[in-house]
Amino acid sequence: MDNKIKFFIIFFILLFSLNKNVLIYRPLLNFVTTKTAQGKIINKKEFLRRGYITGAFTYYYEFNVNDKKYVNPSYNRKYEVGDSVKVEYCEMFPFMNRIAGDKK
Repeated sequence: MDNKIKFFIIFFILLFSLNKNVLIYRPLLNFVTTKTAQGKIINKKEFLRRGYITGAFTYYYEFNVNDKKYVNPSYNRKYEVGDSVKVEYCEMFPFMNRIAGDKK
């Protein structure tokens, strides 16, 4: 196999694995049965692109379904630690979730 092809395959696998929440899970919620739960913003940071240099970040949110805790980045800089948020999640697979109203 050509080295260029190998590079592109590895690149796309890394891109997918690092961004599956944004590229796959969040958009998929538009097409599956969802429920909502109450969540809150926690003091855990997700640095944005070049965030380690610029200091740009968003906070994570957490919520519980059937006594299991789920945590994901909010991807929105407007939220502050302690804010209450409504979380939309896939009924069958709660790890697929987003803050309700964030359709990205």
